[in-house]
Amino acid sequence: MENKNTDLVIKNLHKSFGKNNVLNGINFELKEGERVVVLGPSGSGKSTFLRCINWMEEPTSGEMIFDGELVTEKNIRRIRRNIGMVFQHFNLISNMTVMENLTLAPVKLKLMKRAAAEKRAMELLRHIGLPSKAQAYPASLSGGQKQRVAIIRAMMLSPEVLLFDEPTSALDPESIEDVLSLIRELADRGMTIMIVTHEMSFAKEIATRIVFLDKGKIIEEGTPEEFFTHPKTERVKEFLKKIL
Repeated sequence: MENKNTDLVIKNLHKSFGKNNVLNGINFELKEGERVVVLGPSGSGKSTFLRCINWMEEPTSGEMIFDGELVTEKNIRRIRRNIGMVFQHFNLISNMTVMENLTLAPVKLKLMKRAAAEKRAMELLRHIGLPSKAQAYPASLSGGQKQRVAIIRAMMLSPEVLLFDEPTSALDPESIEDVLSLIRELADRGMTIMIVTHEMSFAKEIATRIVFLDKGKIIEEGTPEEFFTHPKTERVKEFLKKIL
């Protein structure tokens, strides 16, 4: 690839579920250190877009190139280690302790010995103020605590890119601020981030670029200033009138 600072290139991405075409030819680039916020109405394909990036949903057609390498069925497991994902509903494993949730992937993938993984997990739990929850089960945690654990679980593999799919939509207002402040901190440390969110003030604050999806296509993108103050398309103007 010509630009060595490009982490991710997507060409003509399509995703269909039966006869339902959810993504309709997305072309997109994500550069190292960018913080891209994906906006759009319900049903526009935002979550599916993120899920296709780490192949939780296999694209129907199109190409994805990550760090100069074409992503295929053969290499996706290795590449996925570098693309962490945080979900709306946490996706912690309920019959495992917090420590077991954090250490499962690095130990199973043979990236870390168990002792090293547990040491790293405790460092991260201390960082988010939850070291006392290491042996607790997810059911005993609040929503905000679950989501912060889910974020550090993604960080256990030291990914190059972190994808957040509406990470605060299931949380109460106080928990939302705890989670957003952790995402802010990751952004300040230079983590490459893509986030689907309905928190518009947070989007303005954190994004280096806003991408707007409608009917499975990117119809507008730009800096937060351009997007929120000088939208180019009637569709985005209409969207912003409803939410701002």
